[in-house]
Amino acid sequence: MAAPKLKLLAMSNVMYIGFPEATLKSTAEPKSATVKKVLWGDWAEVVDTDGEFRKIHCRNAVGWVHHTKLQTDRILEINFIDVGQGDGCFIVTPQDEFILVDAGVADNMYRFLKWRFNLDHNQFRVPIKHLIISHPDEDHYNGFKYIVNSPRFSIENIYHNGIIERTGKNLGPVDASGLYLTDLYATHQQAKDLVENAAMRGSKQYPNLLFNALKMQPQPHISMLEKGGEIAGYGKQDKVQFKILGPVTEQVDGKKALRYFNKNDGEAKNGHSVIVQLIMGKVKILLGGDLNDASEEYLAEHYTGYNPKKITTEAEREDMISKGREVFESDVLKSCHHGSHKFIDDFLSFFNPVATVISSGDNESHTHPRPDTLGAIGKHSRGKRPLIFSTELARSAKEKLTVNDKDIAELYKLIEERKVAADDDKPGLDKKIAAIKYNMERVIAVYGMINVRTDGEKVIIAQKKEERGGGFIIYELHPGLDGKLFYKKS
Repeated sequence: MAAPKLKLLAMSNVMYIGFPEATLKSTAEPKSATVKKVLWGDWAEVVDTDGEFRKIHCRNAVGWVHHTKLQTDRILEINFIDVGQGDGCFIVTPQDEFILVDAGVADNMYRFLKWRFNLDHNQFRVPIKHLIISHPDEDHYNGFKYIVNSPRFSIENIYHNGIIERTGKNLGPVDASGLYLTDLYATHQQAKDLVENAAMRGSKQYPNLLFNALKMQPQPHISMLEKGGEIAGYGKQDKVQFKILGPVTEQVDGKKALRYFNKNDGEAKNGHSVIVQLIMGKVKILLGGDLNDASEEYLAEHYTGYNPKKITTEAEREDMISKGREVFESDVLKSCHHGSHKFIDDFLSFFNPVATVISSGDNESHTHPRPDTLGAIGKHSRGKRPLIFSTELARSAKEKLTVNDKDIAELYKLIEERKVAADDDKPGLDKKIAAIKYNMERVIAVYGMINVRTDGEKVIIAQKKEERGGGFIIYELHPGLDGKLFYKKS
C-alpha cells in the first residue's frame, strides 16, 4: 500500500524527467494505468507526493512517477522540426534560453511553437534569444516571417551569413577577378541601412523579412556570423558552446569577402552557410546548412591544406581526413542540404558521426534524400550500426494532409456556422475550431520531429510513435572505451 500523502516542503516544485524516459501513472501504485509517456529533460511541475512517488504536471498531463525518474538539472534539447522541404531547428539550452536555427519555407515552425507554448490558450510572449539564418535560401528563412509578424514572439539577436539579396545585382558586387563577393553586411547598422532602403529592398523576400524584424519591439540586433566568431553566452567558457566554423571570410581590397563559388549565386549562398558546432561536455552536434561540393572543396583546403580533388596518395588522404576530423568530427550531424548528392565523400568522412538527421519534405523536385547520399552517410559514419533519421520518414502522413477528411469537413462546417452565428454562440464555435486546428498543428509538431537531448555525457535521439499513447522510439548513445559515443542495439 502506498504511504500517506505528504505536503511538499523544502523541495522545489520544478524538476525534469530523468534518463531516458518515464511513464506517468494514474495513481502512486506502479501497476496503475498509464497516463502518458514522457521524455528525458521534459519540464515537470511537482504538485504532490505519496511516499517515494511524485505527482507531476508534464506535457499537458498529470500523473505519478517514482522520484528516481526526476532530476534537478536541465539538459540541452535540440528539436529538428518537420518543416517540410527545408531546415528548422528549435533549441532549448540548460540556461532555459530558446534558439532557432532556420525555419523552413512555410508556417510549420510557427505552428510548432504555437503548439509547444500553447499560445492559443495563454498570453505568453515567447522570448527567442538567438535566431540564426544559415543562409538566404527560402526553404531556410521564409518560415521566420510568421514569427517576425506575430506579437507573440520577441527576438533578441538575428545572425546571418553576411549575404543579403537586393534588387539588381542580387548578391551584390564582385571584385575585378569575379571570384569574390565583396558587399557583406557584418554589422547591425550595415544590415539596417540596406533593408531600410526601399529601392534596394524591392520585393525581395529576404531583405523584407529583416526589414519587418526591425519593426519588432524591442528591435532585434542583426549581425554576421563567420569562422571564429562567438555568440554571447555560448563561448568556450560557457556550459554550451556554439563554435562557428563557417562561413570563412577573406580580405579583398581591404574588405571582408566571400568566395563566389563557380560564379553562381545559388552555390555561393548555399556554400557559405553558417556552420555551427554545438558542444556540451564531451558531446558535439553539427549544423551545416546547405554546404555543397564547391564549398566542401574550399573548406577542406582551408582547414587541412589539402584539396580533396587533387589527392594523389592514400597517405595524403588519411592525413587530410585526420586533420579534417580535428575540426568537424561530431557525434550527431544535421545532414547538409537535405541529403543532396552535391557532396565530396572524403569531406563527409570528416564528420564521422554516429547519428545523422536529414530534414526534407514531400512534393519537392529534388528527390531528397538521394539514395547514393544515404549510402555514403552510412559508409562514412562510425559504429556497426550508424543511425540515419529523417523528418520526412518519421511522419507517415504528408505534411499538408495533417488531419483526416472528417476533421477537414467538420472544420469547414464550423467556420461556415460561425459566419452567421449570434455573438453569444461564437465563443463556443471558436473553441471547437481551435481544438481541430490544435490537432492540425500537433501532427507537424509531434510526428515528424527528431528529438536530440544530451547532458554532455550521453545522448538520446527520439521520435514519436504514431500509435496513440505509444510514446517514443528512443536510441541511446553512450561513451565507449575510447570515449567516443556509440549506439548499441539493446
